[in-house]
Amino acid sequence: MAQAKKPVKRTYQAVLDWQEESRRAFGKMLLHWRRRNGWTQYTVCSWGLEASFEVISYGNLSVIEQGKAGELRQKAFFQLEELNRRVAEKDWGNVKTQRIKDQIKGAEPLRGDEGKLWDAVDFWSCYIGYVPVPQAYQAGLAPKLTEKSAAELCQKWRQHVRRLAKEHKNFHSDVTEFLEDLMGCVPEEHRKRFREVLAADDYSPAELVQLWVEGEYFLPEEWISEWTNGNPIVSHPSPSQESPKAR
Repeated sequence: MAQAKKPVKRTYQAVLDWQEESRRAFGKMLLHWRRRNGWTQYTVCSWGLEASFEVISYGNLSVIEQGKAGELRQKAFFQLEELNRRVAEKDWGNVKTQRIKDQIKGAEPLRGDEGKLWDAVDFWSCYIGYVPVPQAYQAGLAPKLTEKSAAELCQKWRQHVRRLAKEHKNFHSDVTEFLEDLMGCVPEEHRKRFREVLAADDYSPAELVQLWVEGEYFLPEEWISEWTNGNPIVSHPSPSQESPKAR
């Protein structure tokens, strides 16, 4: 008669390391899914606002993608399920902005290796390390950009920065002061160019590709996100506020 296998004993540190690695892998999966669909961190938020459905805020999405979100609320996994369902069923909702329509119409849903459309349970199981990231999302590459798409991407940063400046007009006396504050999150070698982009100029496609770190992290998004999450007056919830323990 075969003997039952003894349970594998893990040290507390080993459990923490496994948990951290699972969250990091989950974050990269969402990052690669977003990139494959040609979305910025703001695309889904803009879509959700126009179509009146709840999504993860772009600030918290950035934290999740970096694997630094800690425990997530159940709500986050149901938000991902609803987003995935809408993409799969091409349920765009009442979207009127052409730019958003163009970004979402060719999107692909996230599916497991067997082709199953992922729901809240699948997303949660992956986050805690019980289900592996599908093979298709285990690696990412910097996107191929045209002159037009590069210009559009730079324009989105400018629009986002203008929104932030408007939100905090009582804190910053003018746009120049706001940009100086934002520049503090940008490495010195990139500050001049980044300031030019936010002022009016554009990066070329070749320059933008160089701003992807190992094909995964887009530096300008990271700089803006770092400023946003580090500024105490920003109204976005912190990772700890976003994420009581999922069950």
